[in-house]
Amino acid sequence: MDETHANARAQFFAALRALAASADPIQTRLIAATECILEVTIDEFEGYTELRFKFARILDLLAVDQDDLGTAAVENAAHMTDFEAAKVAHLICDFYSDLE
Repeated sequence: MDETHANARAQFFAALRALAASADPIQTRLIAATECILEVTIDEFEGYTELRFKFARILDLLAVDQDDLGTAAVENAAHMTDFEAAKVAHLICDFYSDLE
């Protein structure tokens, strides 16, 4: 198996499970998924410009305030509409697909 982006694949797979395996509101599931996503760093995509941009977009949508990504992401997700949260969840799924 190709080890390129192995950590990112594992963390995004865990994020997908958090999004899919619960009856909680989408915002709550997105908060759980965010915990996994924040284990990935943008440096993991060095040399992969498109993946860097896509990952940065997800981070921007999750955490507008870059000082404390974890806290900002939880606060942002908790206040997202269902539509906004679903949009971010779709981006997470698409990104995982791009990692395969």
